[in-house]
Amino acid sequence: MSIRFSQSCPTCGRRVEIRASLLGHIVACQHCGSEFVASDCDGDGHQPRSTEELMRRVDQVLAQAEVSKTPPAPTNAPVAAVHHR
Repeated sequence: MSIRFSQSCPTCGRRVEIRASLLGHIVACQHCGSEFVASDCDGDGHQPRSTEELMRRVDQVLAQAEVSKTPPAPTNAPVAAVHHR
């Protein structure tokens, strides 16, 4: 599974899905062919995050998802016996 993010093409404005491994690299819009640098911000004035920072965030989210899928730990509370007749 490759981690992806989306970014608006600065030329045509359409959303482009980009592999996280291409952050900071020149990519081409599959809609209009325009080339631009892949970043995880859309011109909002914030500096793009580094690939390492983005991957750290991805790892954190995946770890949280794994924890939420884990069944609850058994308690040490006594279990009442059920007798069938």
